[in-house]
Amino acid sequence: MKSTLAIFAISAILLSGLIYLPGVNMNAYSQAQQAKQITQPIRNLVYVAVEKNLTLPDGTKFHALTWNGTIPGPTVRLTQGDIVHVTIVNPTGNKLIHSFDTHASTISAVPNFGPINPGSSKNFTFVASQPGVFKVHCEGNGVLTMDQHVFSGMVMTMIVDPKNGYTGYTTADGVTGANHTVSPKAKEVAFQFSEYYLDKNGNYDSKAMFNHNATATWINGIPFGYDPIITKTKNATTLFFKVGDHVRFFLLNHGDIPINFHIVGESLDRVTDGSVVAGMGKQTYLLGGSNDAIVDVTFDKPGVYAFVNHDYSSLFKGQAGLIVVDGPDNAISKSLKLKDDSNPSNAIPPVGKDSIPVKTKPYMLGSPLKLTSISSILTKTGKKQ
Repeated sequence: MKSTLAIFAISAILLSGLIYLPGVNMNAYSQAQQAKQITQPIRNLVYVAVEKNLTLPDGTKFHALTWNGTIPGPTVRLTQGDIVHVTIVNPTGNKLIHSFDTHASTISAVPNFGPINPGSSKNFTFVASQPGVFKVHCEGNGVLTMDQHVFSGMVMTMIVDPKNGYTGYTTADGVTGANHTVSPKAKEVAFQFSEYYLDKNGNYDSKAMFNHNATATWINGIPFGYDPIITKTKNATTLFFKVGDHVRFFLLNHGDIPINFHIVGESLDRVTDGSVVAGMGKQTYLLGGSNDAIVDVTFDKPGVYAFVNHDYSSLFKGQAGLIVVDGPDNAISKSLKLKDDSNPSNAIPPVGKDSIPVKTKPYMLGSPLKLTSISSILTKTGKKQ
């Protein structure tokens, strides 16, 4: 049995392309030559592996692994066809080997997604060729520690907008039942889902992960982070919209547990999976592990709407939150004694061509690195890999 598992593990590493093979010209897999020929503007992105301790709202302390200091890491907004140059830094003070994998790229994993030792950095260039909501994550040291890094927080997303923008759609009005056309312009939300698997000391618990026994589930890093009312989660905040708002939800599941996305009291007007409309007027949509979807909803009535993973075990461990929808009189917010209608910053993605901007307030798990801090770290990382 052990020999079978060993053969399987070695085969997985070889197939993943994350180790260097003797006699293979690794430069043949690099996009460096292609990058030199690029004449259009390049999006330059810098990601720093930050190992730190964090505390959840219920007081749970754990050893976190992050991109740029927060869980999840920073959301990036791209347009289909963009040229993207990524620099990944593993600072000298870190204890672990890290790596970088973006599902938005179509690029050889050799050598681009390979291990980066503490005190080193790596960079590569790719074309964002497909639209969607793409997972970005650390692969640890040659894949085999990938689970620890992912479930300790080293995940984020790249949203790639279609080259020609989003399209409008027709849906039934929630008040009159009559069909009406919805503009492509929308207020936007990004929800990333995953789980924590922790032992009593706040360390990653692989046994719990293999048994699918999550310590907590989360949306954007924080269990019940958008529910100050029912669970009364510390420092939690609802989302805020107005009657008639078209809201585009970018959804991404980083975890092992499927997400049955549902908004209590609303229907999902349109669901786009990849580049295909997967449904209209749906009650729930299923996101498997490392899968995404874009959901359009128009809020026709004032009220409080809960968004949940309709897997009850996950819902009651943290994957639930609230949206307040106000009319002109703000009666719902007033009844709940909510005075600030700014949206939490970790739920609002950078604006794109078809975005309607909203007010935000700082809200996230962790503290983001400042650009000056990143530049300082870059100058001290030593050799490139």
